[in-house]
Amino acid sequence: MPNTTSPRGSSREKLLEAAGDLISLKGVHDLTLDAVAAAAGVTKGGLIYHFKTKDDLLGALVERMIEHLDQRSRAKAAKSGATKSALLLAFIDDTFDMSPSERQLLTNLLSAASSYPHLLGPVRAAFMRTYGELSDTGKDAGLALVLAVAMDGISLVELLGLHQFTKRQRDVMRKTLKELIAQVA
Repeated sequence: MPNTTSPRGSSREKLLEAAGDLISLKGVHDLTLDAVAAAAGVTKGGLIYHFKTKDDLLGALVERMIEHLDQRSRAKAAKSGATKSALLLAFIDDTFDMSPSERQLLTNLLSAASSYPHLLGPVRAAFMRTYGELSDTGKDAGLALVLAVAMDGISLVELLGLHQFTKRQRDVMRKTLKELIAQVA
């Protein structure tokens, strides 16, 4: 994820990047503040300046991930006219083209939600914002919502390890979703 903060925030970004990398490799339960500080090349005191607890660090990491994914989707949609259909097409890319490292980080953060339920607050807010936006206008609001929920379902099925779709299955789902999105104004 790109660093878009001021120079003062660069230590904070390094810490979040290091925490994300460690969670991707080892999961949340093995994450320690000492390990994050060492991986970021920051003293533990420097880490505690930004994040008083592991919970604070995890909460900031989830918020950063949500913001990054949202900005990426909206930037793609803006290039195509910022319509509902453009946003849904951007969601398709995020659903089917997510990098393995992002997928692993999301999987591990999702798994952590059972021990750290406060992590779901920002995720719920993002879903509420997106679903609200898709349902606010137009005769095709129902179709837009169903398509967004379908893509979220595809992601969750894979992130939870319930099923890994084959390339052929992914291709046919992507094609069908695009055909349906063409019906959204």
